[in-house]
Parts: sequence; structure tokens; C-alpha cells
Amino acid sequence: MEEPFISVVIPARNAEDIIENCLKSLRELDYPKDRMEVIIADGLSTDRTGEIAGSYGAKVIANPGLRVVSGRNIGFEAAQGELIAFSDADCVMDRYWLKNSIKYFEDKRVAGIGGPNLIPQSESAFGKAAGLLFDYAFSFGGGAPTRVYDKVIESRAHGSNAIYRADVLRRVMPIDEDMFEGEDVVMNQKIKRLGHKLLYVPDVIVHHYRRATPKKWWSQMYRYGLGKILMKRKISGTITPTQVALGLTVPILIIICIALAVLNPWFALIFILGGVLLVAISSASFAFLKTKSYRVALNMPLATLILPIAWSSGFLHELFMPTRQPERKDIKSQND
Repeated sequence: MEEPFISVVIPARNAEDIIENCLKSLRELDYPKDRMEVIIADGLSTDRTGEIAGSYGAKVIANPGLRVVSGRNIGFEAAQGELIAFSDADCVMDRYWLKNSIKYFEDKRVAGIGGPNLIPQSESAFGKAAGLLFDYAFSFGGGAPTRVYDKVIESRAHGSNAIYRADVLRRVMPIDEDMFEGEDVVMNQKIKRLGHKLLYVPDVIVHHYRRATPKKWWSQMYRYGLGKILMKRKISGTITPTQVALGLTVPILIIICIALAVLNPWFALIFILGGVLLVAISSASFAFLKTKSYRVALNMPLATLILPIAWSSGFLHELFMPTRQPERKDIKSQND
């Protein structure tokens, strides 16, 4: 039986430093090249992103909306595949990424699948620390972990590793482009409400680079917190009690510090220093036990401290001062 034709859609903006690894992995997939196409939705890059993509035979289309969500919309419009695979420019695909996916679509009830987003061995020490937080902190808070499961479970697909039936996507796309974070969650909820299944499977794998610097990690966590409020406005049940508590981290800490300072300024100072020290020791110890790397352990405290503060800042911003779609000139690279 002939393999299904698959369109791989990847939004990218100013990604010349990372997209080549992604494109190389796609070229080396164990999948017939005449049964797949690669579409790069280029957000008006000012670097060589489009040129590099074209040199690898990808179809490069302009993404005037600049964002990932608009790139997926415009990429899907141009796609010819029976199956549509979404990923990101900072991913490197496992050789059998597409080949392993096909068997799951033999079940006609399955509309889409997602799989592990593993940390590449060449990831930076800070990126590996951030990856550990994705694996454990986010799964504890209601997110989907990036570890390989021993069995197939029903779950949502990750936006950076998700493959869908094109005919199902036509019923739920285009995605609302105001959803510049969490759009994949909203889309998957719509698919499930149509009566379809989404599977999280262990053998459809991409290697996903994390945010390699504290600045980029802060920006990502800020957008994640903001995105939770955006998702809540679109669909109910998308915020867990743990995530609400995380969103209120900043005001809770401020209230505690003020109350302690009123009693005695030294109490507030001890609380702050003690809290930072506790987080530093516990998170560094955890990271070392998991990775046996001193470099990852040393980076873990900063990554851990950034997560709740940045998340809470974005959460509160969107809660009290809803954002608007920014002008193009204000939008930075998606990798910032």
C-alpha cells in the first residue's frame, strides 16, 4: 500500500541559526520523498531563513501575520497532504518520525497524534535545566510531559510534534490568530468535541531545543502565563488549580513580604533569602540527581526561580490588561 502524502508545516521567523538542523533531519527521514512536502511559513524574516529553506527544497510561503498561529494557518492552506504534520524550526526530527505515525491512523477514530519532545544531547546546560522543568513541573501542573510513555494514552498533541488528518483540520481551521499562545490546545479541544480521538504515542519523536538563555526562558514563561488566560476565554476547563496558584505567585509573595516587613524588616529579608536558598539547593540537587551534570545543576536554580515569576507576570498582565495583536514592527523573532 502506498504511503499517505504528508505535508510538514513549520512556521519560522529569523531562524537562520537553527532551521538548517531541522531541515537536514527532514531530508534524512525514512519516508518516500515523493510522498511528502515541507512548507516553511516564513514570518517576513530579515535574515537568511527563507534562502536556507529554499536550498533544502522546502516550499517557502510568506506569513504576514508573523506569528506561529498565523504560520500554521497559512501553511495549512497551501498544504496538499492527506496528513498534516506541524512542528517548529527549533526541532530535529527522529528518522522514523513520519513512518511510525502512519499505523495510528488505521483507526478511523484517530484524528491526530502527538509524541515526545525530547531534549537534544547538544542542548545548552540552561536549556537542559528548562527541559527538566517541562518534564516535571508542567506535568504536575496539568501539562503533557515530554518523557516517553510505555504505552499509548489519549491526550492532546503538542504543537511542535503533532500530525493530523487534513479532512478533520478543515473543520476546525483556521485557528483564531488572536490566540498567539495556546492555540493548539483550543484547536485540539474543538477536534475532540467533534467526537475524534487524539493520541499521545511513544514512538513519534522530535528532539526539541529549549530556551537556551534566561532571557528567552523568561519570555517563553511570560507568554505561557498570558496564554493560559487566553485559553480560558476560549474554552472552559483549561486552567487547573495549580496553574491558578502559579499565576498568583507574584501578588502572594508581595503580600507576604509586606506583612513580614511590617512586623520586622529582618523577617522579610530572611524570608526572601531563605526562600531563594531553599529553591537553589533543592532544585540544583534534583537536577544533579536526574542528569549527573554539575552544569545543569548550577543552571537549575535560576530556571526554577524564573518560571513562577515570569508565568505569574504574564498571567496577571492578561488577566487585568488584555493584550492586543501588536503591530508587526513590535514583534521580535519567535525564538526570542
